[in-house]
Amino acid sequence: MNYILDGYEIDDLASIHKQGLDIEIDWLFGALSPKLPESARIPASIDTYRSSPERQFAQRNVNVASIIQLPFHWPVGGRKYMAATDDRGKG
Repeated sequence: MNYILDGYEIDDLASIHKQGLDIEIDWLFGALSPKLPESARIPASIDTYRSSPERQFAQRNVNVASIIQLPFHWPVGGRKYMAATDDRGKG
């Protein structure tokens, strides 16, 4: 849970999710879907934590340049998950 700008970003995401909307965060480009007016916490959190996966990949000798997709998904009827895809199409 990311505490930023005097609150938890997950609370803002949960508020969007409770509206019956799937959520996706593109960690490579910092994009949030759906495009809704959100609090300043969500983009601030994304900007702050976007470099974290890059450091984690580097620590495991993964060439981050080969990662072409790194989305976080929170579907309405399902569990939260992340799925990486590399430049060979492998997930």
